Amino acid sequence: MPETQSGRRQPELYDSVEACVDAVLAQTGNRVVLGLPLGLGKANHFANALYARAERNRDISLTIYTALTLERPSGNSDIERRFIQPLLDRLYAGYQELAYTQARRKGLVPDNIEICEFFMQPGSFLRCPDAQQNYVSANYTHVPRDLLDRGVNVIAQMVSPATDNSGDFSLSSNPDLTLPLLKLARERDHGPILLVGEVNPELPFIGGDARIPASRFDFLLQGEDFRQTVFPAPNPPVRLTEYAIAFHIAGVIKDGGTLQVGIGALGDAICHVLNLRHTHNGDYRDILQSLHLDREDHYCGFCQELDTFEQGLYGASEMVPEGFLHLRKTGVLKRRVYPDATLQNLLNQKRISEEVTEQTLIALHEAGRIQCPLTESDTDDLQAMGIVDPSYSWRGHHFLDQHGELEECDLHSSKGRQKLLGSCAGQPLAGAIWLHGGFYLGSNAMYQALREMPADEMAGLNMTAIDFINELQQDRALKIAQRQHARFVNSAMMVTLNGAVVSDGLSDGQVVSGVGGQYNFVAQAHELPGARSIIALPSTRVSDGETCSNIVWEFPHCTIPRHLRDMVVTEYGVVDLRGKTDRDVIAAMLSITDSRFQGELLDKAKSAGKIEKAFQVPEPFRNNTPEHLRAIFEQGHRLSLLPYFPLGTDLSEEEARLAVALKGLKVQSRSLWKLWPLLRKGFAIWNNRETDNDTVHRCLERMAFEYTDNYEHRLSAYLVAGALESCVDNRRPLIGGV
Repeated sequence: MPETQSGRRQPELYDSVEACVDAVLAQTGNRVVLGLPLGLGKANHFANALYARAERNRDISLTIYTALTLERPSGNSDIERRFIQPLLDRLYAGYQELAYTQARRKGLVPDNIEICEFFMQPGSFLRCPDAQQNYVSANYTHVPRDLLDRGVNVIAQMVSPATDNSGDFSLSSNPDLTLPLLKLARERDHGPILLVGEVNPELPFIGGDARIPASRFDFLLQGEDFRQTVFPAPNPPVRLTEYAIAFHIAGVIKDGGTLQVGIGALGDAICHVLNLRHTHNGDYRDILQSLHLDREDHYCGFCQELDTFEQGLYGASEMVPEGFLHLRKTGVLKRRVYPDATLQNLLNQKRISEEVTEQTLIALHEAGRIQCPLTESDTDDLQAMGIVDPSYSWRGHHFLDQHGELEECDLHSSKGRQKLLGSCAGQPLAGAIWLHGGFYLGSNAMYQALREMPADEMAGLNMTAIDFINELQQDRALKIAQRQHARFVNSAMMVTLNGAVVSDGLSDGQVVSGVGGQYNFVAQAHELPGARSIIALPSTRVSDGETCSNIVWEFPHCTIPRHLRDMVVTEYGVVDLRGKTDRDVIAAMLSITDSRFQGELLDKAKSAGKIEKAFQVPEPFRNNTPEHLRAIFEQGHRLSLLPYFPLGTDLSEEEARLAVALKGLKVQSRSLWKLWPLLRKGFAIWNNRETDNDTVHRCLERMAFEYTDNYEHRLSAYLVAGALESCVDNRRPLIGGV
């Protein structure tokens, strides 16, 4: 490894991926355990070249350990393919697909190659034996340990080059596992782990903990061959169900608190409703209170949070969703935290402000954080916090000023304190962070916003190690001080009537996604003072054309055991299960269950002796129906506040409308007779092409249906036209914010 005159090693540079693979194999031999970041940060070119090499040379043993392998969308039907193909050409043309994905699907992964994932793109590998058999069930924070136990010897990651002359690089979207893995390897004296950086200038450069010097890398792949499209994840359309859940969640988020949410329609809805609370407070109050009208609150011990955000929220989220950038713009995500527990506690107690004054020094001294006279360590810390003038140099109990003269600076006198503050007086404290994140994923608009974010704004966004965000083991006092009134929001597939949560798999053991960080956040919520875990899910789903309850009596396994039950939210309300008896938990869960399933579930609870025979679901909760919910949202101008794409979209107007319609069509029954109303409506629209429904016909043209003569394709066109007319509510904006 070459070194500079300063002694710092420099990475080997390659513009050929094959040459880089040769260099890696020369150091590892034929046994390679490759760690790839989850989501965006994979070094796809390097991974593909190494996979191809092992495919050709069976003497190479290759294990790839990763998560959330992103694939370009594909269609399972003619309708889906017609919608998706133009998107592939426009949004994903420059994306390098990972070679192992199709090999897994086709069962063609060679015996000398193993692909292990600890979290899969939801639903993407159901009934895929290779992926199902090689899934690793693990907490997100345990992955560095597991990788070391497996003998990881190579990490390959897409990185972003600095735009200044520093020569640094950013782990950008994925410092989450790389930082703690390298740290743990040093602590364990694990042995060499080669770090390969694949440089992509399209990846936004993020500073903070994600910024590392070139000397940290062993190999760097640079050149136009490695500039590729950053994988876009278009925002999905938001249903009224998700908006109802979001209103209930917004009603338990405290001003001055901490927020974690995930990606998807529910995360988008939550961020939009929080923005409504802040910018359209009257409308927010109106809708939330209507959702709770005439319903008892004894199943939730929280008063509704109705006010705007004066202090604002701080984000501490493993996944940084696009909605957080919108919350930042509207002034919701504005609470800042600082990397010193004592300083943060003083701010929480309002004993000091974020403006540096003499009181800052006095309060820190009274709290025992600094001594008088200051020690050298005190001085370094205070200068890092932006409290003591950087021109002063510590010498014994004196300071050397910029003229080289010794001056007495005593905390006991105003004059001494003013000398210490110097140019820092009246300035904001240094090191403020409004968002700690582990990884990000979103639309092209999100990536562009990150690329264009001003430097002073970017300084408050710190992408960092996942163990900092998801655990309290390290820097516990600091995290307790920072994470005031934390609300950790996670989605679930099902919740049992006694409060156990199912989030990752089906009853036959098929893995839908993975545990990820959900257990981490639930456990953390039980440890942090004032924190709560919020599990959110729609009360029902449609499976094979039949409506099923997501509140169930029992399930073969769970992701979150019932002894960690906390808050659960459906579109019909929020319940607080913490510390409740099994009987009271069951009564509470029934209050947020779809009324079509309350009777059956209650009978099972009674048969098991878990609730008294005389119990009945209280009258206010017996009208938990989609029709009742829609009636609430249809009052006045409420629907106009709830766009299908509240954060915007990478889709055109026609594509956005089609996305809503096709989502509605997908949940319809597979039985042709149940689709008959859509077919009739679509047929009528088709035969009035010249006079009516111009918007629908533009959408049909986008799907290349307008000139089809094939009978099967014509039926598909009728269905799509009917769905466009029936499933898209024109009273709701397609795209919009607040």
